[in-house]
Amino acid sequence: MKMRKIALLVLMLPIVTGAGSLLSYGAELAGAQIMQQVDERNDGDDLIQTIYQKLIDRRGGLRERHMIAFRKDYGKDSKSISYFLKPANIRDTALLTYDYDGTARDDDQWLYLPALKKVRRISASDRGDYFMGTDFTFEDIKQTPELGDYNWTLTGSEMIDGHDCWVVQGVPKTEDLKANLGYSKTVNYIRKDIDLAIRIDYWDRKAQELKHFHAIEVKQVQGIWTATKVLMENIQTGHKTEIEFSDQQYNTGLSDRKFSERMLKRGYRK
Repeated sequence: MKMRKIALLVLMLPIVTGAGSLLSYGAELAGAQIMQQVDERNDGDDLIQTIYQKLIDRRGGLRERHMIAFRKDYGKDSKSISYFLKPANIRDTALLTYDYDGTARDDDQWLYLPALKKVRRISASDRGDYFMGTDFTFEDIKQTPELGDYNWTLTGSEMIDGHDCWVVQGVPKTEDLKANLGYSKTVNYIRKDIDLAIRIDYWDRKAQELKHFHAIEVKQVQGIWTATKVLMENIQTGHKTEIEFSDQQYNTGLSDRKFSERMLKRGYRK
């Protein structure tokens, strides 16, 4: 289970669930507290899962991909590695991520391209690049955004798919962050009962609405609330990425050796 550092002002707030109680602390502190609860929710100590991607263009053209992914928490930090299994032309393409808590140290990401036998390091300025033709950026595919990169504001509540949600706006703290992340604003709809984002709306660097994330299916797996089907739709291009997650196995005791550059180049082996 992840445990994240809590900013001093947020640490001073009690955990409360009523809209009036949260708003009494101010919209910014309330927004930060809600996102902290999202970041700290139970997601297991490690996870193995298979991933099925559908990339759909505006004309309905379809590309399908299969992956397997592994993630392990290290206190407040986490490491993950994922491999493409199909189709053959991208098999063994792999992404390794070291997600560090806080903003004092930039996260590390490496993308291995087997056709070139080359590892590409993803720099902080590349976080807004799109991952392998999907509608998810390298930053999006991390578990949660880096909370310290944004100013968070609670703007209200809304019913989404029959669930009562907090509405929290995130604005990058600096112009450099806006450029690196690729967003001028996000609006996050957080289920109050399970502290999970089930919808996120994104605005691009020019403050134009860009894309929508939607957790289509959420269920408990081994007692852990898990998004098992999600959709990201770019409303500017009409392109969509639908992802189904299956065969989840939490808390298996994954070896530290799995999360290394050597394993990145080796490819997935059962």
